[in-house]
Amino acid sequence: MGVRLLIRYPFKFETYGAVRIYDVTRTVSLYGIDFEKRHGAFGLTSENLTRIAESTAIVVPVKDEDPLVLEGVLRAVPLHSPLIVVSNSSTKPLDVYSNEVDIAKNIHQLSGRSVIVLHQKDPLIAELLKSEVPDLIDESEGLVRDGKGEGLLIGTLAAEGINSKYVGYVDSDIYIPGAVLEYSLIYYTALAMSRSPYKMVRISWGFKGWYGEEFLLRRWGRVSAVVSSVLNNALSKGRKFETDIIKTSNSGEHAMSIELAKILGFASKYAIETYELVHLLETCYIGLREGLCSALPNTIDILQVESRNPHLHVQKGELHILEMLAESLGVIYHSRLADQYIKNSILRILREFSYEEEPPKPKTYEYPKINARKFLDEILSRSDVSIAHGF
Repeated sequence: MGVRLLIRYPFKFETYGAVRIYDVTRTVSLYGIDFEKRHGAFGLTSENLTRIAESTAIVVPVKDEDPLVLEGVLRAVPLHSPLIVVSNSSTKPLDVYSNEVDIAKNIHQLSGRSVIVLHQKDPLIAELLKSEVPDLIDESEGLVRDGKGEGLLIGTLAAEGINSKYVGYVDSDIYIPGAVLEYSLIYYTALAMSRSPYKMVRISWGFKGWYGEEFLLRRWGRVSAVVSSVLNNALSKGRKFETDIIKTSNSGEHAMSIELAKILGFASKYAIETYELVHLLETCYIGLREGLCSALPNTIDILQVESRNPHLHVQKGELHILEMLAESLGVIYHSRLADQYIKNSILRILREFSYEEEPPKPKTYEYPKINARKFLDEILSRSDVSIAHGF
């Protein structure tokens, strides 16, 4: 039986305690039909691909995106995967959220796919989580805080609640639906490559679109290039071996096993992607002998896969870039990975971007120890805001 997407086997990895980080590998073929297995490339048969897709919930966080762009993203996710939209979009004066609910409803009616739409500011979600994750709640309004990381935590709980084995994340502002399809196929295939129950796949964009005076496909995103370099420098300093193993410090498109998500720390806002790596390195590398690593005796496998589709998304301006940079570097700055040399280098980098303050320390959240199935059932049966189709 032919396989679908093919990924080159990663031939190099570095270990940091129980954390095994694989160097970037690449998509060999987007559609390797009737391909016979051979050394050097890995693919899944149709049956295995379907099985893993059905076990992988795709979470799409959204905040006031163009409905046309969002619809393209949602329709690109393979039908076998449960779809979870976590919205922090406005409901007044313009009810943007109602557009998202209707898009999800139309997709379900046309395709029969299962889809959940949760609103981050749903009062019921705050009520159900405030005792387990009190810092997640903004005391001034009694609702879940704004932020991407907060939305991903809610989406991951929902994924566990429908008994998914894996969860993948895809941003809602991607212009090219084919890129979303490729990311999903990479998740399914790369997750199957690792035998560890604790595994993560992070997408490294082949090219990222940049809109300046003229259109340019850049090799690296501006924030990711800087933050990955700083994180590699911190690892190099600590281990006394220079490394450039991390290429995906700010990978918004990534997936992991639910088993890993449950021992992983979550961070607020845009710090989330960098914090995932830093938290694992703090607990299962630096803190290994202190008994902080819950994954033992297993390794935690982090696979990085370069996609073929260019990544084109909505441009949100220089202030957005600076916010992402400061929050991401703040994760490293306030971690056990950073000595004074690394902290000083972070401050120098931020000054080059006219950011004169110490980078913010992120709010962090432990994964709630609750019955995720009951959590989701409560929301879908009692909420006036969040809805589900096909469950």
